[in-house]
Amino acid sequence: MAFVYALVLSAVLCFLFRRVGIKLDLVDRPSGTLKPHEKPISFMGGTAILLALVPWLIQSPEFLPAIIIMWTLGFADDIRGISPKIRLVVEILVGFSVAFVIYGFSTVDSIILSIIFAGTVNAYNMVDGLDGICSTNMIVFGIFAFFTGFVPLMSLAVAGAYAGYMIFNFPPARLFMGDQGSYIAGTFVGTLLIQSWGSQNFVRVAAICWPVVLDLFVGFLRRSIAMKSPFTGDRDHYYDKIFKLFGQKKRVTLLISTGMALFYAVLGLFLPVALIPPVLLLTSLTQIFLLKSLRTTS
Repeated sequence: MAFVYALVLSAVLCFLFRRVGIKLDLVDRPSGTLKPHEKPISFMGGTAILLALVPWLIQSPEFLPAIIIMWTLGFADDIRGISPKIRLVVEILVGFSVAFVIYGFSTVDSIILSIIFAGTVNAYNMVDGLDGICSTNMIVFGIFAFFTGFVPLMSLAVAGAYAGYMIFNFPPARLFMGDQGSYIAGTFVGTLLIQSWGSQNFVRVAAICWPVVLDLFVGFLRRSIAMKSPFTGDRDHYYDKIFKLFGQKKRVTLLISTGMALFYAVLGLFLPVALIPPVLLLTSLTQIFLLKSLRTTS
């Protein structure tokens, strides 16, 4: 029922905050190739998602501080824009604090986990570039994370909150989550990766979120090969490649991307842990080859 309750609450809040965003001019305006939407769209979906999760965050307080801080960072970035270096420093500090203070890992492990955390937050931020892609990845992640046994109520609530938002973000989108929403997504996934560190479930959680994480790795490599800053945006993400390959049809792209998310999630949930890394490597190389992911076109 957590999924249903969060979905309904999120949908109602998204309806309200869409209007609030338009009225207060809290909108994402079209701007070149990175923001190709045709008209200004409210970016207040992330705030609606946060508020929809409050009842479950109270029950799972280990998630609350990091999600609040990262939502604040995302909201500030949506409103004014924040230097990538400052964002990265905050992400690393938050990740370290979660690992060291909340879960009690050693200093060395906490440093490693802070980098993983920051990478995950940026991965979900970068994948939020086409209607529905980030939200469907989070719906799939939340549902499959539930079946791994991790904080089941919170996982289902996260899936439900993004499903409620998806009603308004389904292409053509009427609402965006902004950096607020993508940072919440990355924070939740990053926290689960920290929580599962040192156990077999770390491999399963990583596999379930693999399409998003792989996109970050490939994007860094692609931009480095092209002699560009790895932190700059582009239109060569895996969903962009699919979008161009299938005639620039957003709904077709969303369907295929959802199928990919489900494929990796099934691997992560059902394969023996020892088989997951080699299978992920093989499927990743196949995906990179088929989509020509290392080729820069923008």
